Amino acid sequence: MSEQEPILSDGVIIEFIDGKDVPVSHKDFGERAVVMRDAKNDEGPILYFTEAEWEAFIAGVKDGEFDDLLDEEPAPEA
Repeated sequence: MSEQEPILSDGVIIEFIDGKDVPVSHKDFGERAVVMRDAKNDEGPILYFTEAEWEAFIAGVKDGEFDDLLDEEPAPEA
């Protein structure tokens, strides 16, 4: 498997690592895992995704599944 540089986008670091290097054991990560973390908070949470989970997330983004999260909250009435 080829090595891939981490991706930095909007303050989030996304890395693709060997599935055997994931420090959690609640699911099988296979050959490769995707790691997501906050670039500004080294002590913050780290999210681990299987390749299938990551592909489903990317497909959802492309499909507009999360577009409603971009909507701004209405201003409170005075």
